[in-house]
Amino acid sequence: MTQDLRRALSHVRWIGGATDAGKTTVARILAERHGFQIYHYDPRDLPHHRRLAQTNPEYRAALEASMDERWVYPEPEELVQRALRVMQDRFPLVVEELLALPRRPTILAEGFGFMPEHIVPVLSSSRQAIWLVPTESFKLASMKRRKKPSFAGKTSDPERAARNLFRRDMLLAEIVRDQAQTRGLTVYEIDGSLSSGEVATLLETHFEFN
Repeated sequence: MTQDLRRALSHVRWIGGATDAGKTTVARILAERHGFQIYHYDPRDLPHHRRLAQTNPEYRAALEASMDERWVYPEPEELVQRALRVMQDRFPLVVEELLALPRRPTILAEGFGFMPEHIVPVLSSSRQAIWLVPTESFKLASMKRRKKPSFAGKTSDPERAARNLFRRDMLLAEIVRDQAQTRGLTVYEIDGSLSSGEVATLLETHFEFN
């Protein structure tokens, strides 16, 4: 089955990594340069939760939870564990949706939920995937510029909600880095020294698009 999936997904290039690293922007630049398709992970969050909620009470409870229950009350470490469970449960749905898309042109699948441990079994080559991880300063600047988190105002403690999100994301970034490096996969640290276009060019080389 794994070998079949590797063949079936050999046309997909994966751009994973932490939030606020510029994955979506870089994917769009590459798509414009080469005419590729893009599969965006983030917009599929609610549809996937709804599908999972049909058979899993944990996801039904998550959909009904208040913003405080989601982002204020839990500690960042709990948010990390929750995110890792969701990523694992969503991945089969991602694969299902990718297989339903045309094989041509190449698909760029981008999203923070693509953990290296999930992606490795479906790779035909390590050059099919790359992970982008922001420095703390780059992420903070990105969050400020994009006025994130957008949900903070819907909580009773916006500052704590924002801190929890930031800490969760940085902890996840370290997990991404560790998982990728122990598997011999490529991670780029994003610190703002390169423009989005320059990062896209680095990815072109990695994916051998040139």
